[in-house]
Amino acid sequence: MEAYVEPHLTWRFLGPEDAEEVDEFRQQLDALDNSVLSGVASAITDSHLFVGEGMAVGGWDAYRSLSAFGVSYIADTDPLRIYLMGGVHPVHRHQSIGTALFRWQVEGAIEWRDENRPGQPLWLGCYAELGRPGTERVASHFGFTTERFYFDLQRDLTHPVKRHEVPGLTFQELTDDRAEEVRVLHNLCFAALGGSDVEPAAWEHRLEEGSFRKDWSYLALDGDRVVGYAMSGEDEEFDDDQPVGWTERFGVHPDYRGRGVSLALLSHCLTAMRASGCLEAGIGVDTVDGLGIKRFAAELGYATRDAVALLSRVVD
Repeated sequence: MEAYVEPHLTWRFLGPEDAEEVDEFRQQLDALDNSVLSGVASAITDSHLFVGEGMAVGGWDAYRSLSAFGVSYIADTDPLRIYLMGGVHPVHRHQSIGTALFRWQVEGAIEWRDENRPGQPLWLGCYAELGRPGTERVASHFGFTTERFYFDLQRDLTHPVKRHEVPGLTFQELTDDRAEEVRVLHNLCFAALGGSDVEPAAWEHRLEEGSFRKDWSYLALDGDRVVGYAMSGEDEEFDDDQPVGWTERFGVHPDYRGRGVSLALLSHCLTAMRASGCLEAGIGVDTVDGLGIKRFAAELGYATRDAVALLSRVVD
């Protein structure tokens, strides 16, 4: 596949020698757009995923300034999964450059598949920030649909927390003797989402870290059986003297979903954080149900700080 994308910029394939310029350009976009997608892009870039030959391109303007780029990251080959990432400088937007670049990436990914994994289904994915419909509009044009939503929610703890309960269940703080049972339940809850198991050593390491708070972590019990959990700690992004709570993992056994167990768990966590002097708390949630999470957030008093959609398409 050729490096030519469209006529407004001068295009060529990106190589290792361009890494510094691309990084500087991404930092410019971060500052100009103030977008949460910069963090998503950094996470994918820093994970050292494979970039196939001819799957990274850059466009330069008449002043020899990098003004657009696109990189396709191969996340897995069985099944074949490729993430499409990139950006266009605001000065050059509204000239259909982003659309042409996205088309080039899709066609290039399919061509790479046909040459290297012929006949294998190809999953293509990209991220779009909710409230900024540009990327979603372009991706939809090429047959992408929303697969998952990722919400970063924030709760003002200066306001009281409504305590939720579930008939027949009891709620208690996390204790050391329950840690392994909770890990097993966590792996069960996320197995259906394709998540990899958390091993005992990694689980125990997190529970021993200073930022983890067992007194802000709660379990839902049916008799003596753990059927739900919410694991919390201090948000280390904040350096203020006032602690900020963050619920990092929560789940409910499939047999107990739809009964308000999550609401009850998180209301206990938020109450404990508020009692410890936290003025703010947060949580990250990924879900296939965008409307459902908004109702869930409203019930607990959370407000959406950031929201991202994973858009995908499968090419047979």
